[in-house]
Amino acid sequence: MHSPGTAILAGLVATCSCVAQAPPSYGIDFVTIGAPGNRNTIPSEVPQRPWIARGAVGYEFRLSRTEITASQWLPFVQAYSPYWTGTPSDPELTSWSILPGPKGYAIIPGQENFPVEMSWRMAARYCNWLHNGQATGAWAFQNGAYDTSTFTQNPKTGQLNDQHTHNPDAKFWIPSLDEWFKGVYYDPDRYGPGEEGYWLNPGGSNATLLSGPPGAGGETNAGIGIPPGEQGMDAGSYPWTTTPWDLLDASGGVREWTEEPWSTYNLRTALGSVYRGELDMDLIDALGVSAMPMGQPIAGLRIASAIPEPGAAMFLFAAACFAQRRRR
Repeated sequence: MHSPGTAILAGLVATCSCVAQAPPSYGIDFVTIGAPGNRNTIPSEVPQRPWIARGAVGYEFRLSRTEITASQWLPFVQAYSPYWTGTPSDPELTSWSILPGPKGYAIIPGQENFPVEMSWRMAARYCNWLHNGQATGAWAFQNGAYDTSTFTQNPKTGQLNDQHTHNPDAKFWIPSLDEWFKGVYYDPDRYGPGEEGYWLNPGGSNATLLSGPPGAGGETNAGIGIPPGEQGMDAGSYPWTTTPWDLLDASGGVREWTEEPWSTYNLRTALGSVYRGELDMDLIDALGVSAMPMGQPIAGLRIASAIPEPGAAMFLFAAACFAQRRRR
């Protein structure tokens, strides 16, 4: 017969197991960004904008290794399309690699692994949908990470009222500017073992990445080294060009949304250079240089996600030890 204390402990362990379990990945390759409590940038690490002091994050989190691709976006388009009131082929919903057809939405052949672009609000709904287990009811897109009831506009000033940051209990979200900076530029061993700091460029160095095709020694598909005429390139085409945390495509691909509002205007900050489109991609890739895209489908998403709280994991370990001692 089990004692009442054992039964209570079992209930606590079961509850803590739910808390400690990481959100599912839904086919997205996530990388854990560690070193919680890192410092912000210092002026010498942001020579073009030395007044910036960003990048400090006090917790561990996950970032997708690449930008969200058409294959990962298509199920969302199919699930959300019954509630979409716009044109079926509007790239705000479909991006540029997905089209409606007689049998529903489908990816343009050959573009399955292309990174997709969407509006900031649609990226927020995607996070809600993942947070709610990819449910298909209208409610699954309305809240979870972001409360879409805030997606309104002041009729007098024209100012958008969208909430600036994700809900504290969100399982998936659009990265903050600090999270993005840390994942792309921060290195715990930047100046030597245990000497933290930030690199200037997303390849884990201060040198500008070499623009060019992967088969010709290229390090990024941004810049003038990519021949014109091609429609795009698969995510992860440069596996040898990584951030210190092993993220791919921080240069090239598509610009990436962050939560960061831009001044007081109806803009959100998006970072990074884009495929074949940056004559000055060395400046855009450099830490501290950000774009100002409007709420249109002109940026992509490197999604952030929660990981188990260390405290919960420690509780489980202690609970298991306690139960073992009780049995003895």
